[in-house]
Amino acid sequence: MNTKDAQALGFDLVVALITSIFFTFVVCVLLALVATTSLHEFWFQVRSPQVFSTVWISLQTSLAVVFLAFFLGFPIAYLLALKDFKGKVLLDTLLDLPIVMPPLVSGLALLILLSGEGLVGGWLNRWHIDLIFTKKGIVLAQLFVAAPFFIKTVRESIAAIPKNLLAASATLNASSMFTLVHLIFPLCKKGIWTGLVMTWARALGEFGATSMVAGCIPQQTETMTVSIYMQAMSGGLETATAIALILMVFSFVFLLIVKTRFGQKDEYPA
Repeated sequence: MNTKDAQALGFDLVVALITSIFFTFVVCVLLALVATTSLHEFWFQVRSPQVFSTVWISLQTSLAVVFLAFFLGFPIAYLLALKDFKGKVLLDTLLDLPIVMPPLVSGLALLILLSGEGLVGGWLNRWHIDLIFTKKGIVLAQLFVAAPFFIKTVRESIAAIPKNLLAASATLNASSMFTLVHLIFPLCKKGIWTGLVMTWARALGEFGATSMVAGCIPQQTETMTVSIYMQAMSGGLETATAIALILMVFSFVFLLIVKTRFGQKDEYPA
């Protein structure tokens, strides 16, 4: 073996060692959670009204966020991907802000905005619309932190469509709506589905902003993440572990679907 091959082998071994250490750490963390409970105890906890309620509330609110993210987010993704205008960089930066902001900061801002003395909350109270400590507040908090994932994913998918295809559509005098429905939608469907799943997973796992806006009212605003924290802090480790395992399974299964079903890039006609 010459010196060059030896160096290459040594480099590969170092990379493999670092990779092994990291994934061993990840697996150990997951196994620690699984080893905390037994199958009998897990099944007992899953059947309890408290756990069922937290799972149901989380599914309701996160799926509502997915619906809203699609109808509100797709036009934004379309605009940012295909249009050039002044202030585009500013909008793009604002889109990144909910992702990098600590969720507790986002929750505090929403709490101030939507409270009875807030700019929006005071106006809504005149119409007897309450958002604080309600499921609607949970949806808004989750939408704020999760929607950017959908918008950014779809924007990149739309931007990747070859410009000659869009130009050909314009040359044939196709309307913008026709191009959107018959060209853009089909070509970026994988990006749309990936964005929706990522948004759903982010909304399902949201804690900071949700806890600030909706609190922890049992069977009303207690989501899975909030319940995990409350149970763990009050000594209900068995319940917290059961909910955490459900959340972990949900996240793993749907992320695996994204990787296997939508992991490949969209293919465009020549």
